[in-house]
Amino acid sequence: MNDHELARTLAEQAGQLLLVIRGEIDLVAPGTTADHDVVALGDLGDRVANEFLIEQLSLHRPDDVILSEESIDPATRHNANRVWIIDPLDGTASYSRGYPGFAVHVALWEAGATEPGNIAAAAVSVPVDKTTLSTADRVHYMPEFDSGVTGNLHSQAVGWALSARDDIRIVTSPSNPPDELDLVIAGLKQDFQKSISVERRGSVGAKMAYIIAGHADIYLNTWGFSEWDIAAPLAVARHYGIAALLPDGTDFTFNNSDVSVPGALICRRKYVPSILRSLAL
Repeated sequence: MNDHELARTLAEQAGQLLLVIRGEIDLVAPGTTADHDVVALGDLGDRVANEFLIEQLSLHRPDDVILSEESIDPATRHNANRVWIIDPLDGTASYSRGYPGFAVHVALWEAGATEPGNIAAAAVSVPVDKTTLSTADRVHYMPEFDSGVTGNLHSQAVGWALSARDDIRIVTSPSNPPDELDLVIAGLKQDFQKSISVERRGSVGAKMAYIIAGHADIYLNTWGFSEWDIAAPLAVARHYGIAALLPDGTDFTFNNSDVSVPGALICRRKYVPSILRSLAL
């Protein structure tokens, strides 16, 4: 397998493993916590998915370095040419409480890569939706639904299109929506004269996949997170023709000494100027 295929395969397999683990827990209904230890389930999912990904990456790419949310930060990555940046279970709270908004992120940073953020290959798996999106996908984009889109788009592939809805839907973190959300909504209403709704969902990867599926248009985070939260979603979003930027409009960099990232804007490209103007106020 090449790097794109490997990222996709491992993300999907880790996602299936997480479903098996959660399926062994007696969840009476989504969101029910009385019948199981929420913390223990989250810890178990994090650990097992992490062990699986590290084992498989070490087997298939033994010379590469791995940066994972669930492992000690390896000092060797600072001089490495290839670093896998993984989040074995993004959206642990959703996972452990029986909600669908969790994902597996697998991304490869390469020193000489020309792709945004030097992410040469990536995949995001959303197991509950039976969806795995990756830079291995051949994308046939329907540009009539979103003007001004350019990117890594291919013909003779599975077709997809962003929704042609008349409204604008924003997805944010359930616990930490951006402080600037009201400003952004006001700006979008003024610029596009459309109704706007806000939905709370878990994982960054799950929110990105929700946008690609046409169920939402914008994801905004200005609180910040870590490289493993955004490396794979960034690359997959860009591959599918979706804008993915820092909240100030600049590009991401990865494999930094400090793995913190100040946030992200992932959205249909036509909304970028309006949102950036609101964030600059």
